[in-house]
Amino acid sequence: MYELYHAFEPIIPIFIILFFTVVFITVMINRKSGYKLDNGKKLVRFISYIGFIMTLIGIFLVTLLPSSNPERITQFVPFLSIVETWEQATWRAIVNSLLMNIILFIPLGFFLYVLIRKFTITILLTILISLLIELLQYLMPIGRISNIDDVFLNTAGGIIGSVFGLVFVKLRIVYPIQGQGKGGNKR
Repeated sequence: MYELYHAFEPIIPIFIILFFTVVFITVMINRKSGYKLDNGKKLVRFISYIGFIMTLIGIFLVTLLPSSNPERITQFVPFLSIVETWEQATWRAIVNSLLMNIILFIPLGFFLYVLIRKFTITILLTILISLLIELLQYLMPIGRISNIDDVFLNTAGGIIGSVFGLVFVKLRIVYPIQGQGKGGNKR
């Protein structure tokens, strides 16, 4: 847990401010449009959208934060950096390089699956978002390493998150009122 905190420490204050801003703006838009969170299904959907938006913000904050690398570095040989990291790096480097790329995309896969409920589309969107990040890291002068292995690791995280989402939806943990008619819960 310490490694997670240490890795994300620089963006935590920005993320918290953006979280409250997104929630406030979303609630205000809902009020202005007359949309009411008057049943469980609407509330779960609202929370899922907030979770999805905040996950994207968090991913972009973490992956596009400038680094100290002085030059543009790319790595397009599949699995090369994963094998090299696993064989030669310290435990901390393995966590920072490999595990963080997986963990970062688990919430994305979860919220995407809960919102769209299509496993294949969720994974394709996860891959596209990961490719976009790697492209931005390559194009922007922020000193980040553009690495094909990050796409594989991010996709693995998206798959894990999608499986969690699938389990939650199938067990009706996310939508416990699903199946109670079109009107949902009329409290």
